[in-house]
Amino acid sequence: MRTLAQLFIGAATLWSSASFAQPATTLADVVVCATAADAKNYATTHKDAIQNAIASEITGKACVVAKIAFVPGKQSARIEHKDAIYAVTEIMIVGVSTPLGVLGIPPNLAFTLLRLQDQGV
Repeated sequence: MRTLAQLFIGAATLWSSASFAQPATTLADVVVCATAADAKNYATTHKDAIQNAIASEITGKACVVAKIAFVPGKQSARIEHKDAIYAVTEIMIVGVSTPLGVLGIPPNLAFTLLRLQDQGV
């Protein structure tokens, strides 16, 4: 009986600590697109110059470049360019940058192109 009680206490402890674990929020200038297809189209339009397009704040037909706070999610397609490999990534936007700082917003689902740092072409 005592072993069963210890097992329940251990499971409850693990469950409660896991439920509070949150992925890290990132604040960065990224391209924000409504769909994964829009993100792929942005990558195709700015072939081999994605970082320059983002740094120059070049918007696309269905995408914008903005400084946002987001939590990355699932990655789908990988896009290889001359300068790097990018992953089309689902993100949850949780804040936007303003002149007064970061403004928290209700979470919004979007897609972006994240450069994979550890993989060269």
